[in-house]
Amino acid sequence: MGATGKTGRHVARQATERGWTVRAAGRRAAAHGTWVPFEWDDPSTWEPAFAGSDAAYILIPFNHPGAPEAAPAVIEAAVAAGVPRIAFLSTIDVDHAPDDDPTKIAENTLAGLPVRSAMVRPTWFLDNFTVGSFRGMLEAGELRLPAGDGLFPFVDTRDVAAVAVAAMADGGPEGPLPVTGPEAVDHHVVAAALADALGVPMRYVPVSTEEFVDLLCARGFSTGYGEFLAEALIKVADGSFDLRVSDTVPRTVGRPAYSVSDFAKNHAAACLG
Repeated sequence: MGATGKTGRHVARQATERGWTVRAAGRRAAAHGTWVPFEWDDPSTWEPAFAGSDAAYILIPFNHPGAPEAAPAVIEAAVAAGVPRIAFLSTIDVDHAPDDDPTKIAENTLAGLPVRSAMVRPTWFLDNFTVGSFRGMLEAGELRLPAGDGLFPFVDTRDVAAVAVAAMADGGPEGPLPVTGPEAVDHHVVAAALADALGVPMRYVPVSTEEFVDLLCARGFSTGYGEFLAEALIKVADGSFDLRVSDTVPRTVGRPAYSVSDFAKNHAAACLG
């Protein structure tokens, strides 16, 4: 699922590189894999999309109305279709989420089903600076965020995908799999890495939550979404969102996790290519 998204496109590519037959379930064809129709709003497409698969990668597209609530039923449909292994894209702090959190409910649903499963729990994506919520700031040459000088182990989505693919393989890891970058860094480091790789001026400027929310609203995001991100960034700034670097990538993939510099260079190469 999500074969055209931030993590799913890498999952599809890496699975194809392993020689697997990939079925890309979604609304439209992806760069890798054979397209099969899947509509979150049409339950009749769910089981057929998974039928005959040896493993599945499932995620929740939170920008699709109704998808968070439907996720448990989609997971149950995959199991009913006979899928023996499922890698589910979760989040690093799901254990601290309230009981009615959609991701937590989906994880609990998966854990209670008769299937081999892995909960891939990444930290925040470095890709958010290039193709996500903060892309406009990258284009403006300033990352203006209320994160202070707090440290955070950002992760490259290629690593998230690599762990998911490893979990879908025979004998792959199961259970909760926290996925982080190789070290915790502040946003000054992120800005410097992007500046060096892209050859453009870039800096990080700590700002107030009010200015940050106004910036996002000016770029078309809702006030609620801006406040949600601001709350999380404030926890980075004050150290209350303190995450340890995990060894999941080197342990399951067999190589070091990609650094911020690695990510920035890969992004720059993609821009030039």
